[in-house]
Amino acid sequence: MSPRDALTVAALGFTLACGLGAGVGPPPRKVAEHRVPVIGVEPVRAIHLYENHSSALIAWRRAGVRDRVLVHIDGHSDLDWLPDAAIARLAAAESDELAGFELHPYTLDDTTHARFAIWNFVYPAVRLGIVRDYVWVVPDGTLAGNGGDDLVRGLIFGKMQGIGLDEARSLHRVGGVIRGRLLGVPTTICELSDLPEFDEPVLLDVDLDFLTTRSATSQEITERPWIDPPSLVRRLAARGLRTDLATVSYSTVGGYLPPACRWLGRAMTDALEGASEAATARAAAHAGATSWRELTERFPDEASAWYGLSLEEARAGRADAAEGARRRAITIDPVFEDAQLYEADGLWTNGRYGEALEAYRDYRRLRPLGPFGAYVLRREAGCLARLMRDDEAIEAFRRVVVAAPRHGDTRLDLGVLLRERGDEEGALDEMREARRLLPEQGSYAMALGMSLARQGSLDDALSEILDAVRLRPSWAHAQANAGGLLLEAGRETEALLHLDAAAFLSPGDPQVLRLLARASRTGGGARTVTRTAAP
Repeated sequence: MSPRDALTVAALGFTLACGLGAGVGPPPRKVAEHRVPVIGVEPVRAIHLYENHSSALIAWRRAGVRDRVLVHIDGHSDLDWLPDAAIARLAAAESDELAGFELHPYTLDDTTHARFAIWNFVYPAVRLGIVRDYVWVVPDGTLAGNGGDDLVRGLIFGKMQGIGLDEARSLHRVGGVIRGRLLGVPTTICELSDLPEFDEPVLLDVDLDFLTTRSATSQEITERPWIDPPSLVRRLAARGLRTDLATVSYSTVGGYLPPACRWLGRAMTDALEGASEAATARAAAHAGATSWRELTERFPDEASAWYGLSLEEARAGRADAAEGARRRAITIDPVFEDAQLYEADGLWTNGRYGEALEAYRDYRRLRPLGPFGAYVLRREAGCLARLMRDDEAIEAFRRVVVAAPRHGDTRLDLGVLLRERGDEEGALDEMREARRLLPEQGSYAMALGMSLARQGSLDDALSEILDAVRLRPSWAHAQANAGGLLLEAGRETEALLHLDAAAFLSPGDPQVLRLLARASRTGGGARTVTRTAAP
């Protein structure tokens, strides 16, 4: 599961002190630049359309891609970390073997750090020498106002492991663009209007959830696209972007692209292939249609139109017609067999936990023997916790532990709830098991450390918190908690180093300011930190 989905923050770990690096594999080579088409002007020669975005890594390896600028158009960064051992296994694998290392988004086990997934496939592409520069194009409006600050502090400093303080300080804003380094790769974060011009062909990577994500910061999912594929391709053409290879992902699994928007896949490939009239006609039809039935008549082979019609018929109380339309959608595109699950995931992402809870339960009734039972039950438990129904949530999490005993996030979430209910020993048991399952997960170290501190085990707590800092140096909470515990231990000089870092990462944080004032009173020589966090 993605670390974004954990009840408590569970981002992935990283260390730059590794023996591998971008030199893995054959020497880098520049892509031949002659006759590489301009996107939107000439057809892109190679276009791959996948469900899971992580499959892009497989396409790149099979194509022998090396040393490229990646233009990653997405509502999510997908740049989380993997350990050296996992990178080594990927480097040793043949391209045709790589699919065996791809983690399904609904998998609940302890292989998060052993395989690549939708949230971290860009990082191994960097380490394997496929990508040398990373350009993340976020949805329009993400960086407006304080959006850049929110993105950097909330999603990069707050959730990504392995971002060192030097890298954190490298992030800076130039106009509407954020630049710096992340996990060792030169990084640009921008909106479409600020996309740089390149003097070489790029590696184009489009997640269709970009079209239905309101902001990369909030990650709110919209029912309809805010921009259609022909418009997106025209804006890329205006920047003169060239590519010989494009990867496109649906990302319906996980709920990031609503099932009724899967027509965007056909429209996007048409637009990239040069069939702009067909893509524009499809987009216009969806924008102007008065009913889903109208769309099924216009596009009888479009599964999403039949799925939309099934919802329309269900709302009208025509159950048989609704089921018939749903079965037609599944026949055309089997992914619609679990469309209700993806709809529930969309509600979850948008914070509509009461509705999501009922949707997950409805899905379990519809598919009692479906393949994702443990995942759905975990989501139900998460909804219950957010609805403050803790007893029910604890019981549900316990059932998930039985079904998926090697899933660390579930252990951690259960531990947090037990701690809040006063079961300190039960909480410690679950958190220790989470640490055993994924020892390089910084959020696990943080949770266990703070639980030990509550019990007065200061030395053990410090060991865990300092490990969290090692794994997630740019996490302000970890740095602040380390500073606070070091003050408790009378180690003021060390405490100040962490509090200084916390003040940089989260300027004006009241907790950090109080700790700095306390250090000053105890003679630690604390100083007022006036630096502000990037960008």
